[in-house]
Amino acid sequence: MPRIRTVKPEFWEDELLGVMPRDARLLFIATFNMADDEGILRWTPAYIKAQAFMYDDDLGPKEVDRLMRCLTDTGLVFPYVGGVARQQMAVVVNFRKHQRINRPQKSKLVPPSTGAWQVREMYARRDGWVCQLCGGEIPRRLVANDDHNLWIDHVRPVAAGGTDHPSNVRAVHRVCGRSRGVADGEEGFIPPAGLAGIEDSLNESVNRSLSDPVNESHTPSNLDAPTDTDGEFSSMNHSLTEGKGREGNREGKGTPPTPRQTSGRPTVEQTGERPLPDRMTDRFLECYARGNSYRRRQVRTTIADALANETNPDELWSALEQLGETSKPVTANTLQFAFSKIRQAATGADVIPFAARQQQGSDDLFDRAMARANARMDQESS
Repeated sequence: MPRIRTVKPEFWEDELLGVMPRDARLLFIATFNMADDEGILRWTPAYIKAQAFMYDDDLGPKEVDRLMRCLTDTGLVFPYVGGVARQQMAVVVNFRKHQRINRPQKSKLVPPSTGAWQVREMYARRDGWVCQLCGGEIPRRLVANDDHNLWIDHVRPVAAGGTDHPSNVRAVHRVCGRSRGVADGEEGFIPPAGLAGIEDSLNESVNRSLSDPVNESHTPSNLDAPTDTDGEFSSMNHSLTEGKGREGNREGKGTPPTPRQTSGRPTVEQTGERPLPDRMTDRFLECYARGNSYRRRQVRTTIADALANETNPDELWSALEQLGETSKPVTANTLQFAFSKIRQAATGADVIPFAARQQQGSDDLFDRAMARANARMDQESS
């Protein structure tokens, strides 16, 4: 594992990773070193055992396989079978968000084929279901207007030597991808006229998602297409073919679901006019944009991710108000802290407010701490 990688401080605060076994978290960090500059690595228990747990006699291939499943079930790592040798490999989905590669080297490993709908959905999740050309939201379910459905665009066109490697692939609207292909460039990209009515398509996608049966996890989504043989999935890690970990936003955006509340009405209701994330974003920027450097795209993506994880709109708005009043950035991590404060206030977990503690004199706090320490010493000596 010759590559030097970094781990961001936010890694330890991620609640999605926090509920995993410690060895699974260690394995996820190890994938940064094992992966090449495209985020691709070999994905077999024997190889992972030899690279990441070479000195751990208590971990055999079966135990390592279970740790690997923790990462694939949550969508952090995407397994596939590719190449003429039919090797089992995987992609660290948000690799380029974790790592900044100064002088990237070409990958020698075969990337997953974009002909498979599971692969296209993986890239859509990686890009937050946001078109990387026009910046608009991409419907998560197939809609009647095919121009608005998901399309995989190559930064460097295949005709010009581009590949299917993750750094050269991005999620866009079908009409945007075709327009960019005609223009043969992306500088000064002008959203095409075919995007008209995208709000209706997004509402249609949301309505279809809500009407899906709860136990029907593998409902055909925006990417229904025959699975390409090069994009076949490992039978050893088959959770992605079952639809697990698909639509929740993962890794770095894993805002946890908050308890639903049936009483009261949401601050911003879903009326069928415009998508709820759009109207919540507009309201937030109207209240707190002045004097702050909020970006609409970032705010909207965070709100949409939280709602997709079944966050209650009332609690989400309360968390957004806390962030706006304190001029904090709107990200998945800051939302988690805001939700934590809301839960503490609701459960009374912190009897003495932090502000009240700050109002106490420092000398008084010091005297109390010394008194407690002396009392403990007296008890131990007796």
